[in-house]
Amino acid sequence: MIVWLASYPRSGNTFFRILLNQLYGIKTYSIYNDPLFDKLPGSSDVIGHQILEEDLEELSEKSELTFIKTHDLPSDNNPAIYLVRDGRDSLVSYAHYLISFHQNSRRLSIQKKIKSIFGWNEYNEILKKLIIENDKKHGNWSENVKQWQNHDKKTHTIKFEDLIKNPLDQLEKAVNSLSPEQKFSLNGNDIPSFEELHARWPKFFRQGQSGKWQQSMNDELQELFKVHHGSVMKELGYKV
Repeated sequence: MIVWLASYPRSGNTFFRILLNQLYGIKTYSIYNDPLFDKLPGSSDVIGHQILEEDLEELSEKSELTFIKTHDLPSDNNPAIYLVRDGRDSLVSYAHYLISFHQNSRRLSIQKKIKSIFGWNEYNEILKKLIIENDKKHGNWSENVKQWQNHDKKTHTIKFEDLIKNPLDQLEKAVNSLSPEQKFSLNGNDIPSFEELHARWPKFFRQGQSGKWQQSMNDELQELFKVHHGSVMKELGYKV
């Protein structure tokens, strides 16, 4: 059986995979196969990332649990663990991620430098686009949250903020919600701190803290975010 490790991008999905690997020795997969990890030496071993080679339908029919990361909207009836984070922190982190890892051609880089002379700000433009646009595969932040919350099969939701505060407790609740009769044994490994993760892969693991959007989202973008995502934020208990 497939268990989706679902989330909007930059919401704690990779950290949850690290917990599964380090505390339970559970290896996980990704529908994208995450080629980026090949560029981050040693990251696959810490995350427990493995290449997905089997057919999804065949995995769904197996009795054992197979954990697979996705940012896409739900498309089947397999159960899920859904990671959700304050949308402002997710979008700010996502904007930085896109700038860091989606390298452009030299020609485009020159064009950006010229545009910046006249006040154009790449980061703000990307963040604005993420706030407004609804991606076909994973939706915008609100759409992603709503569809996974209304998923046909049982979805166990974890707030990123709670996961950071008490990772073991949140991990145990999530795993037990899927299969109470199946016991997973802790292997005694330590959980790497975000400081340790940041030290090894600073562009990917930026901060792992909540509320940093306040220093990275101007007033105009904050108001735009409220218009597009304020209602879902309130439903989840976040202050807007």
